[in-house]
Amino acid sequence: MTRLIAEHPLIEVEPDPSGLPTVLIWAGRREPIEVCNRWRIEQAWWRRPLIRDYFKIAGANLLALVYLDGVDGTWHLERLYD
Repeated sequence: MTRLIAEHPLIEVEPDPSGLPTVLIWAGRREPIEVCNRWRIEQAWWRRPLIRDYFKIAGANLLALVYLDGVDGTWHLERLYD
């Protein structure tokens, strides 16, 4: 089961030296994580560009999909998995 997060809330991420997320901080919780998969999308270059680096991540207490907004440099939570 999966739950799409409507507003894609801002989250904090601590990346390793190569930029991969290693810690997720959200809702007062700090969760060490590992990246399971990653990909990039780039769309709508003729309007406001949409550039996102997606990461499927796993921690001891969560499995989630997060992304780094390549335009403004912010991290967001998009989806939680059961």
